[in-house]
Amino acid sequence: MEAEYKGFSIITGADCDDSTKLWNGRYRILDEKGIVIYESFVDPQSGQEAAEEAAKQKARQWVDAR
Repeated sequence: MEAEYKGFSIITGADCDDSTKLWNGRYRILDEKGIVIYESFVDPQSGQEAAEEAAKQKARQWVDAR
């Protein structure tokens, strides 16, 4: 999923780990030129939606802290 937030583009997603059956949320933050300026993961979650929501929240927190 891609969203605009305070002049940045935030891309989030989630992948299921086959061994643990937990979802790993990830996010990328891009500047106004489309260059990735930060990328990270969040703690594993029990569901895909929860992992994506956690990634979205962490990405917004990162932007807010700048």
